Amino acid sequence: MIQILSYTVLTVLTADLLATSGDVAATWTSPILPKLFSNDSNVNPFDHPITEDEGSWIGSLLNIGSIVGPFPFGYISERFGRKVALLCIAIPYMISYLTLAFSKTVYLYYFARLLGGIAIGGGYTLLPTYVAEVAEDSNRGMLSATLNCFWTFGNLIPYVIGPYISVVWFNIILTCLPVAFFVIFIFIAPESPYYLIAKDRIEDAEQSLMTLRGRKSDVVQQEIQKIQAELAENGASVSIWEFFQNRLYMKGLFLSVMLIAISQLSGINAVLYYTQQIFDAAGANGLSSDVSSIIIGLVTFVSSFGTPFVSDRWGRRALMFTSLSGVTIAHLVFGVYFFLKDRKGVDVSSVSWLPLLSLVVFIIMFNVALGSVTWTISSELFPTNVKSYSASIVSCACWFTSFFVTKFFTDLQHALGSGETFWLYSGFCFFGVLFMFLVPETKGKSFQEIQEILERRRFF
Repeated sequence: MIQILSYTVLTVLTADLLATSGDVAATWTSPILPKLFSNDSNVNPFDHPITEDEGSWIGSLLNIGSIVGPFPFGYISERFGRKVALLCIAIPYMISYLTLAFSKTVYLYYFARLLGGIAIGGGYTLLPTYVAEVAEDSNRGMLSATLNCFWTFGNLIPYVIGPYISVVWFNIILTCLPVAFFVIFIFIAPESPYYLIAKDRIEDAEQSLMTLRGRKSDVVQQEIQKIQAELAENGASVSIWEFFQNRLYMKGLFLSVMLIAISQLSGINAVLYYTQQIFDAAGANGLSSDVSSIIIGLVTFVSSFGTPFVSDRWGRRALMFTSLSGVTIAHLVFGVYFFLKDRKGVDVSSVSWLPLLSLVVFIIMFNVALGSVTWTISSELFPTNVKSYSASIVSCACWFTSFFVTKFFTDLQHALGSGETFWLYSGFCFFGVLFMFLVPETKGKSFQEIQEILERRRFF
């Protein structure tokens, strides 16, 4: 059994390298933007410091690309297969990081960030699908959870090495991640058996399952029959027009989009993109902004391991209520610190530890549910035959909201004040607590049971 499990695990872990390649780009800005704002030519690859507006575009264009990404890669996935699509996603990552390594103009940085975003949008849409389709029923939940662990590991890497090496070498090192994925994945990973069976390529599906499971042909026949029955039960494919005409699908889409928007309006990407600048602005004593950022990255990574063990025990709604309440309080306290710091005559040196503690609590509470359970709920509200539509739309909503959060983060700070900006995020999270009363519990329920609950909900 260990040997049987090992090849499936090896395949998933190889796919996870692509997840890490993507989320590196999310926190890339934290150590790099301070260098681009610098007047030191030994640090800044440009011949002049960038403006705040240019910095906000460098940070936020990733999200614009991510809005677009699900559609071309979704088409490639359905037309040529999951494996080909995932390999294609690695190519823009390579081009993006190499462009960032050697570019001397801000416009090429814009291009690179936009291209990296397109790859991220594709990866967030297709990676969960591929992992779920190659895993067995007995380990699908755990293997799917590895994605979040590798995503957060990607968040950690820029914090750890970004401040201490040049922009050129930093991006060259990052290029090695998608290159390693491409080389290993092309030789190791089989095509998804679900995709092959859906395309009536039964012999290829049989070979794929034999490779993944380490079993003989007669043994995998039972799994092939099970997949065939599952695909038949989900029904025939529907058009995008039919999808939007279905009232229950629209209820599920409303809940999914709202949940993912709330997760982004919590300010998570503003915190991840601008961590080092936030700590510089906080002026906290004791630890440098570099070290504080590393601590945040480590907390993000370590706390991502907890949710898989409690999601099926506590239920989705309980975790979401806990997560949203926690981030509401964390932002509230963080806002109080900045509000007091910006007041003349107020000395906050005695609580200089508060910004780091608040962000640690925020990251832990976000990872309890907002970072992963929102996507889980979304996937459970729709049958397989329409998940390509729902996943693409929800992914677009995620990155569209993230664009506004990251693009206008500094503008909000100037217009409202730093403390008031974090209070605004706290308000969005509190709204999320109230919104959760509309969301059904999906733990342990069949798709039919979930549809019956949605039918009874009268929010529109």
